[in-house]
Amino acid sequence: MRLWIDECLTPALVGHAHSHGYEATCTRDRGALGMRDDELLALAVSEEFVFVTNNHADFTGLCANAELHAGLLVLPQRPRDAQLPLLSDAIAHIERHAAQAGEAPADWMLNRVVEVDDSGACKDTPLP
Repeated sequence: MRLWIDECLTPALVGHAHSHGYEATCTRDRGALGMRDDELLALAVSEEFVFVTNNHADFTGLCANAELHAGLLVLPQRPRDAQLPLLSDAIAHIERHAAQAGEAPADWMLNRVVEVDDSGACKDTPLP
């Protein structure tokens, strides 16, 4: 599973994803700050990245209109230092459900959104 961290989140999530064994990048490091959301998501999808953001409304709508996407992970709007454990909670949720389905995490995330609440609880739904 590859994770693309949106500019609204701390870039420290990239290293945190690496510590969990996942490839990750962020909008800042890719020189895409200020890019329109639809263009940013299209770039992430073309490179098979799960898009990680706290911009629920915009990216859920964009993914709902996509025929195929690598997945969407939505964290709550929290201070930057509080985002790291929430990403860990999301990764644990994804790995657990992927294992139960007998799939790799990247395969399980296809056309799926995982939303994390302030307590770290996760829910997932197919999208579209």
